[in-house]
Amino acid sequence: MAFHVSTTRFTQYVQLVVSGPASIKSFVELVETVGEETVLWSDRRVLVDLREVEGELTPTEQIFLGEFVAQNLPHLERMASLVPAERITRNSESAAQELGMRLRVFTAKDDAVNWLTADVSGGVAANPQAPRPETRL
Repeated sequence: MAFHVSTTRFTQYVQLVVSGPASIKSFVELVETVGEETVLWSDRRVLVDLREVEGELTPTEQIFLGEFVAQNLPHLERMASLVPAERITRNSESAAQELGMRLRVFTAKDDAVNWLTADVSGGVAANPQAPRPETRL
């Protein structure tokens, strides 16, 4: 995988900070690895911080990626992507949501964490950022 991924597990979610050049191949490999790791660790909610990714995918690739995420990560309750404000398109979000995936794209980390850690009734879980041991993908 061409991406470098730093993983931190919190009480309520796992955070992946991704860096490196954007390519559809790297994103596909990332999704496959996330699938394996989240099943292994029984993760249910994931924050993917893409602010350090260089470049961007085409709109068609973004739609494909959203569909790929929905098809390959059905065990996740929620997934939040964090992107720079100038790169937000919501293409992957729309494509994933059309297939039933609870994926949202954010430009502010606090907003992403609040949505990710909200319980079913709409409240926020206690201590969503209490750290667990760090692992690497």
